[in-house]
Amino acid sequence: MSQTVFVFGITGTQGGAVARRLLLQHYSVQAIVRDPNSLAAQSIASLGAKLFPGHYDDEECLKNGINGCSAIFLNLSPDFTDKDHELRLAKTILAIAKAAGVKHAVYTSGMAANEPQRLKYWDPNGLAAKVLLPKLAIEREVRNAGFDKWTILRPGFFITNFFLPKVEMFYPGLVETNRFATALTTDTKLPAVDPEDIAKFAVAAFLEPDRFNTKEIDIASELIGIGKIMEILSSASGRDIKVAYLSQEDIDARKATNSQIGIQLATRDIAQFVDMDQLKTWGIPLGTFERFLEREKELVRKTYP
Repeated sequence: MSQTVFVFGITGTQGGAVARRLLLQHYSVQAIVRDPNSLAAQSIASLGAKLFPGHYDDEECLKNGINGCSAIFLNLSPDFTDKDHELRLAKTILAIAKAAGVKHAVYTSGMAANEPQRLKYWDPNGLAAKVLLPKLAIEREVRNAGFDKWTILRPGFFITNFFLPKVEMFYPGLVETNRFATALTTDTKLPAVDPEDIAKFAVAAFLEPDRFNTKEIDIASELIGIGKIMEILSSASGRDIKVAYLSQEDIDARKATNSQIGIQLATRDIAQFVDMDQLKTWGIPLGTFERFLEREKELVRKTYP
């Protein structure tokens, strides 16, 4: 009998990748979208996903969307205007899913969310905390929600953030100047992740629920330095993109007005959370930044014309 999975964030990076892979595996997919007429919504609907117009803060809409589903892929975005909103929403979703008879939950959290204090530059009042602490709380809710099966995935450094539509939010000026000013260092190894690899693990968890039950998996496609990333991006885009490593004086001067500096400082040693050898024992093939660029040539062209 075909299983039905409710996918959160279906028009986004992670949810879209998960939904497409689930549909290829002949799962039924349901989701809520704000605008059913958007290109992203129409694209996934054309593949067979059943979409409900609405938004997640509408409980009746959530109940209608999750009704009939046996599993959920939970993927929520940070809310920087209301620090408690993400957790409140997750609690509501989990309660509705449990009441609807959902047996299986896969939650995609964030690398270091389980033990953020291990980060050398952890700032409990910084932007990284606003991202990670709600996810830490949601992880606890998922474990204790009473589902028959659950899995927590913690992806690392998203390589998609170097491209539209996210690049201007995360790295303003990069496209215009071909320079990436950063608090990362030449020694920093980033746990770079291709969203397709997150989707591979999520779908594997749905396909083999017993194997993945109660597992918490930190995901990276590869460990790579920011200098190497810019070198590969230069080659793919035909531009001369360079890294400008900020001095401590520059970092201190920019921290107060540039919240991304705090994120970059916290990211300096985030690779400690992923064991690539252990990750590979799952038998799921991992991508690379180079292969992502090869697959997404059109996205590279649009972002770096």
